Amino acid sequence: MASLPPKNARIEADILDRSARVDDIARLKTLVDLPTLQYVEVTSQIELTQALARWPLLAHVQQHRQEPRHKEPEA
Repeated sequence: MASLPPKNARIEADILDRSARVDDIARLKTLVDLPTLQYVEVTSQIELTQALARWPLLAHVQQHRQEPRHKEPEA
């Protein structure tokens, strides 16, 4: 009897797809001689926004990390 693939199989495939895209972008930047080209993967930004909406603690941690850190006065 055939069994279903494990639930994490799709997640692993997504990670591999992203890695391949990153490699493709790196090759393209080299090919067109634009090593400083800033590439932003929109899907990752959308997924991050969704994750922050889904998990308020994660959003709180990210906000805390983005705040400028104040130095403690030296005694």
